[in-house]
This record gives sequence, C-alpha cells and structure tokens, in this order.
Amino acid sequence: MNTLHNKSILITGASTGIGNHLARYLAERGYVVFAGARKESDLAELAHIDGVTPVLLDVTNPKQIQDACDLVTHMGGGLYGLVNNAGIGELGLLDAWTDEEMQHIFNVNVFGPHRVTNAFVRLLIESHGRIVNIGSQGGMITNKYYGPYTMTKHALEAYTTALNLELQPYGVWVSIVQPGGVITNIGANSFPGTLARFECTRPPFDQEARQVLESFSQPASDEPEGPESETNRKPSSPEIVSIAVYDALFSSHPRLRYLVGTRWEGNRVLNALLSRLLDENDNPQHGYSRDELVKMLDHQIAMREQSRP
Repeated sequence: MNTLHNKSILITGASTGIGNHLARYLAERGYVVFAGARKESDLAELAHIDGVTPVLLDVTNPKQIQDACDLVTHMGGGLYGLVNNAGIGELGLLDAWTDEEMQHIFNVNVFGPHRVTNAFVRLLIESHGRIVNIGSQGGMITNKYYGPYTMTKHALEAYTTALNLELQPYGVWVSIVQPGGVITNIGANSFPGTLARFECTRPPFDQEARQVLESFSQPASDEPEGPESETNRKPSSPEIVSIAVYDALFSSHPRLRYLVGTRWEGNRVLNALLSRLLDENDNPQHGYSRDELVKMLDHQIAMREQSRP
C-alpha cells in the first residue's frame, strides 16, 4: 500500500459517485484510503485501485461499523480522516411517505454518520484528524417533493456544527461539504422508490402526482441549452466535491462549510438565506432597518477578515 503521506482516510459510500471519485482522488495523491461499500461486487472493484483497501460497511449496521473500526485499528496506522459520504435520496409528496420510509432515510443520512463518527472518534482524536460530512445545498434550502431528503441534510448541518464545537478542543476539525447537482448514480438508484411513491399517492394529491409521473416519461436533452434554471439543471463533475473535501481534510485552517456547484445553484442558496434573514427580522423584537442590517453585515465581514490567517 502506498503510504507516501502516511495518513489514512476512511470514506463511507465509496462504491460509486462522489465517494468513488474521492477514493481515487486521494489514492492517486498517495494517501491510504479505506473505502466502504455494501456490496461484494463493489468491494471487488475497489480492490483494483492502488492504495485503496475495500471495507464492508453499511452505515446502518453497527457490527459492520465495529468490524471496520477493528480493521483500521489492526492495520496500525491510525486514522487521520473520516468522510461521511454514504447517503440516499428519494422524492415524493410528504403525505406519501410511510413512517418506515422516513425512518430509513434518517437512519442512513443522519444516524449513519453519527454511528460511524462515534466508532472512530477516539482514533481521530489521537491523530488530531479531520471529519468531513457530505451534506447538500438541500441542507440550506428545500422544495416540494424534497421534504424528507432535505430534512436529513438540514439535520446534518446542525450535527456538523455541534460536533465541530465539541471536538475542536480535542484537536479535531469538522466540516460539511454542500454540493449542488453532481453527476452521480443517486438519482437512478433512488428512482424506483420515488416512482413507487408517486404511483401510490392518495387523494387529494394523486392528480398532482400523476402530472409528475408524466414528466418522468418526457425525454431529457443530453446537453441542455440556455441558462441554468430549475427545469434546466447542469450538474457538476464529482471533481469539485473532491477538491473541497481535500481542502477540508488538509488545509491548516479548514472552513466549516464548503458550498460547491454552479453559480446559479449558489445564488439560489444565498437568496434563500437572505429571505430567511428577513423572515427572522420581521418580528416586534427586531425589525431592523435596511441600514441597520447592512451595518450588522459589515460587522460580520470585518470579524471574519480579522479571524483569517
């Protein structure tokens, strides 16, 4: 195994998409990569990548998590970085989600990172390492049909912030990377569940669900023309996520949040946050004027500039 940097990184959900790209990205740069996956066929593929050790790891399975921790410990190199990447995403009107489905998406997207982090946190404290959670721009915004998925990503935002505050005194920094649309298999993998949910939607929402189902059958353009919009998305390469994760892992001053994606996607997030600010300001205890809000913004900018190395 290539140990050029002698720093080991564990990545969950490394079979495809962002996790797989990141495993290759780090291995190519000489890092020791433990790549988690659930299927034997995916583990076999990961084993062909130089510098990558495949690990059977389902983030909902406590035994597999403990076995992975035992494996990393037995290898003797400790653990410098943990990337909580494993996640699922399905769509549907909230009324169509069963309790079991809601519990499952939270089990993977929220409780999974919590389980894995708790299993490895002492190794990370020993190495003064890093934790990077792969969130989503959906952790800051939401829309119809995205409710449960974005609920989990909002929860991951709070988890990351609290965890960072708790672990910094022990020398561990925690960050969250917030991708927009990325070219991965998550949409295809979640499509059967999404399709079934829209098909079984109950009145009075069934007519709307049928319209959504009809839109699924419309052919999509391979290369959409014109400016990006909600109906003309232009997903990015996983490369931009790997670059952000690399900075969060190895920068001397990692950021808490890394927003990545197209400018249109970023503007959507910024505008949503500004709208939320105005919502919070619209109450009897505050009601600051525009000039007062701008003054507060200038103060925050000045404080951030002073804190930068």
